[in-house]
This record gives sequence, C-alpha cells and structure tokens, in this order.
Amino acid sequence: MYKFRFPSLSVSKLVLGGFVLAALPLLVAIGSTVGAVDDLAAQSRKTVYSVVQLSQKSFMLMERLSDLERKGKQLLVFDDADMRSAFEAMHEQVQDIVLDLRVRTEDESLTAQLDQFGSEEAAAYQSVMEAQESRKAKTQGTVPRRGSQGPSAGLEKFDGLFQSLGRKARTLSQAYTVLIDQEVARLDGHSKSVQDRILVRSAVLVPGAACLVALFTVLITRPIRQLESAIRQLGSGDYQQPVSVTGPSDLTFLGERLEWLRSRLNALEEAKQQFMRHVSHEVKTPLATIHEGTGLLADEVVGELNPEQKEITQILVSNTQRLERLITALINFSQANADPAALRREPVDMHALVGEVLDEYQLRLRAKDLRLDVHLAKIEIEGNREQLRTVIDNLLSNAVKYSPAGGLISLRLGALDHYMELEVGDEGPGIAPEERQQVFEPFFQGSKGRELGIPGTGLGLAIVRECVMSHHGSVELLDPPTGNGTLVRVRIPWCEESTPRLRVRISFPRQGEPADV
Repeated sequence: MYKFRFPSLSVSKLVLGGFVLAALPLLVAIGSTVGAVDDLAAQSRKTVYSVVQLSQKSFMLMERLSDLERKGKQLLVFDDADMRSAFEAMHEQVQDIVLDLRVRTEDESLTAQLDQFGSEEAAAYQSVMEAQESRKAKTQGTVPRRGSQGPSAGLEKFDGLFQSLGRKARTLSQAYTVLIDQEVARLDGHSKSVQDRILVRSAVLVPGAACLVALFTVLITRPIRQLESAIRQLGSGDYQQPVSVTGPSDLTFLGERLEWLRSRLNALEEAKQQFMRHVSHEVKTPLATIHEGTGLLADEVVGELNPEQKEITQILVSNTQRLERLITALINFSQANADPAALRREPVDMHALVGEVLDEYQLRLRAKDLRLDVHLAKIEIEGNREQLRTVIDNLLSNAVKYSPAGGLISLRLGALDHYMELEVGDEGPGIAPEERQQVFEPFFQGSKGRELGIPGTGLGLAIVRECVMSHHGSVELLDPPTGNGTLVRVRIPWCEESTPRLRVRISFPRQGEPADV
C-alpha cells in the first residue's frame, strides 16, 4: 500500500504550507466577493444617480412648464421687455430639460413622446411670441393682420394650449415613474444575481478550504498519533513490535529515536530475564543446601545441641526460610514484569481457576476458623493462566494472613461493561488512606501490618499489579462496605466469546460442620 511521505518537510513547513494552501481558496472567495460588491456598488451608484436625475428632471419639467404658462400670459397682458426675456429664458430651460431627459432615456417610446412634447412646447412658445408681436404692432398703429383678436381671446386660446402641454407633461412624469420603478427592479435583480454568485463561489471555495484543512490536519496528526501509540506501547512494556512513524522529517527522526529506545529496552529486558534465570538457579541451589543443613542441625542429627546452639540454629532456619520466600517472590515479580507480548495467552475459565485456588486454601481457612462469602460468575477470558492464578493466590493469601480468627473473607467474580471484575475483601486491620497508593510499590509494607508483626516481603500487591497490567487491566483499593478491613478490586477485559454468566454461591463449612456447596 502506497504511503504518502514528506522526505524533506518539517512540521513547521508543513503547517505553513497547509495554511497557505488552505488560505488560497478563502482569499479567492474574498477577492471575488469584494469584486462583486464593488460592481454592485458601482451599479447602485449609477442607478441611484439616474433615478434621482430622472425624478428631478421630470418634476422640474412640470414646474418650468407651469412657470412658462404664467410668464406667457403675463407677456400677453402687459407686454413688458423684462417679461419677454423671462419668457424666453423659461422656454430655453424647458427645452434644456427635454433635451437632458432625451439623453438619459433609452426607451424609444419615451423618446418619441419627449420629441413630440418639445415640438408642441416650441409651437406654443412661437404662438405666444407671434401673439405678442401682433399686439405690439396694433398698439403702435400698425395695421394688424386679418383675424387678429384681443388679449382675452388670446388668453383663452393659450389656456387650452398650455393645458394640453400640462397633460402631456403629467403623462411623461407618470412614464418616468414607471421607468424609475423598472430601474429599481433591475438593480434589485442585479443585487440578487451578485448574491447568488457569491453564494455559489463560497459553496465551492469554502468547502475546498475546509477539505485542505482536514487533509493537512490528518497529515500532521497521523504521525503524532503514531508517536503516541509507540510511547504507549513502550510504556506498557511491549518491546517486540517495531516503532514506525511516517510523516514530516522531524517527526520521522523522533520515531527513529523511539525505535532505537525500543531496541535498547528490549535488550535490557532480555538481559534482566536472563539474569533472573541465572540467579534463581545459582542462588536457590546453595540456599536449599543451607536450608537442609540447618534443618539437620535443628533436628540434632549430628549430635545434641546446647540451648545456645539450638537458639542459633532456629534463627538460621527461620532466616533461611524467609530468604527462600523472598527469592521466590523476586522471581515471581520478575516474571510478572516480563514482556506482555511474550506471554502465552489462552482461554482461561476464571470460575474454575478461582475454585482451584480456594481448594488449596481450605486447610489455612479452617486453621483460623475463617468464613467465606463467595459469589462467582462463570466467565472465560483471554489471558495467561499462571499470572491470573498468581493474582488470585496473592490476594487470597493477603486476606487470610491479615484476617482475624473467625473473620469473614468475601470473594466476588462478575462481569460489567466487557470487563471481568474480581473483588477480595477481609476484616483485617485495613490500609491507611495515605498508604493506598504506595501498597502497590515493590517492598512496601503497610504500617498496620508492621505494628501487628505480620511477616511479609512487600511484593504481593506489586506482583498483582504487574500481572493485571500485563492483561491491560487495573487494580485498586475500595472502601469496604462495613468500614473495616481491606477490599481489592481487579478489572481485566474479557473476550467477546465469553460463556453465559452463572451466579454460584460457595460456602466452606467451619471445622466440624458438614460441607454445603
């Protein structure tokens, strides 16, 4: 399977490159959005300016037309030079407005109406000027043309003319109102079009940036997860599986250093195991000889001993036995602390295994007149039988050793959330709260046990912890329900093919009572 590699990229370069590549689509999206917004703003300015001009000019046309009518009538009545100039100026303003509107109008029908309005306004202006010239000639004694009339008749004539122009101006104003509405609708449509373009580009570019971010996140976090897995592997004592890290060059180099560390730890572990095997053979043989010799001396096989010699011999026998137990415990601890991957694993019937260990303790239980409260479930887990037996043996041994005569020992085996749970409790002196974390350390003995003079090596619970950890489980001290004694719980994952659980109660009779199982 092909693996993507970065032979010359460090984490910093990969992060920087990923940031740049992920930012490019976002920058393109921002640039296109800014361009679209600028285009919309320019179109909006253009439309607003055009709408304002059209609205203003159409309103001015109505006003100037009204002023033109008023000044024309004044000119016909008073015939003043200033009024004539004002009338001419107003006519020019109306024509300028018509011309400006014509330039700004693209609608051909409106352009035709403007041309017609301009022509009619020019004709009206010309009629007023001719009427004023005719009245002026009559006033100066010049013979007027046939058909000329007085001022009143001229005003009536021009009233109809200007009313017609006013109606046409209002029609133009209404047409320009419609045109303005059309421009606003066109601007709204353009705005929606720009919005759609932005959304489409964002829908393409933003997910693209997100995909690039996700890709580089995976490329960066994958070797980190590989490193984490390798560290967990080394921390759990598994030195057999090689460490392999693929990714940026600096993380690959770190993986190579971890592989070197793994090989060194594996070599040290093999050397330790070899050393323990040699020690167990070289030490136990002469120790057994010393033990047998002191036993012979104590039994006075080679001759009678005086009281002082007997006392010394008993001390030798006692310390030889203690040394033998300590060496056995050290060997067991070394085996429990061995490589978990090298352990032989097989399906283990925990119900049967606990029963076997309990059978071996019957004499010790009866000797101290101890009672048992046992609840066992039929559970099968995948593990190393000898280590699991050691766990049960050490926990039960501590419970028997620390329990007072006639006390109660509770033992429960069950399953919860894919874990096997084994709980062993007693009514002994218990463990001080400040010592609960230390009791699992090698060679540590609780203060209450020392006060009572209970012998021990301090390796029992340490061996239990190592055996449980090699099965990826946990061991902890709990508060006993009665408040007295010690309660230890072991949790170990159990296989999915476990047999159905069966609740069984086992009770061991006191000495002299009939058995009842």
